[in-house]
Amino acid sequence: MLSSLVVVQSLAQRPSVWLIGMLGALPLLTHAATACVHEVSMVFTESAPRDRFEIRNDSSAGQPIQRLTLDISSSAGRLIFDTIEGGTGVEVFQPFRVEPGEARLKGAPVVQDGSDRLTLVFTRFDPGQRFRFSIDVDDQLTASDLGQIRVSGREMEGAVLTAVFGPLGGAGTELQARVDGSNRALGKVACP
Repeated sequence: MLSSLVVVQSLAQRPSVWLIGMLGALPLLTHAATACVHEVSMVFTESAPRDRFEIRNDSSAGQPIQRLTLDISSSAGRLIFDTIEGGTGVEVFQPFRVEPGEARLKGAPVVQDGSDRLTLVFTRFDPGQRFRFSIDVDDQLTASDLGQIRVSGREMEGAVLTAVFGPLGGAGTELQARVDGSNRALGKVACP
């Protein structure tokens, strides 16, 4: 208790030293608050009959996502989108569908059955917003844990999410995030 009292008394006796110390820290605080980052994250959830994706824009203010491309061709399970009955996939099929979220697409993409890539263009995908969609994803492995109808274990690992940040129609800044063994991707980089 005595040491706390001494510190308080010391600060009270020398307020100019304390004020100068605080002012010296301001440039560091200001720099941290204004640092610009581009950040995108994605979570994949296997869910019958529709598999679900949630993508978040966790960038600094004023850094919208204009376009996303999901490429599952390099995934461990050699995944494909199963969008039509009797197509390349196994049994259940589900076309692309937008789920509730704050971001807005420019138009729904056409995802061909058996394809391993889809591109999404946004009219609005601001920082703090998320975009969700569902579709059926099947693997192409001959010995899959749960059969080809369900994505299991680390089968999504290696897929690549590419985000382009900036105003719609502009050149933008590209960032890639690779899906890990827990079906998540995270990409973060300082703004150019």
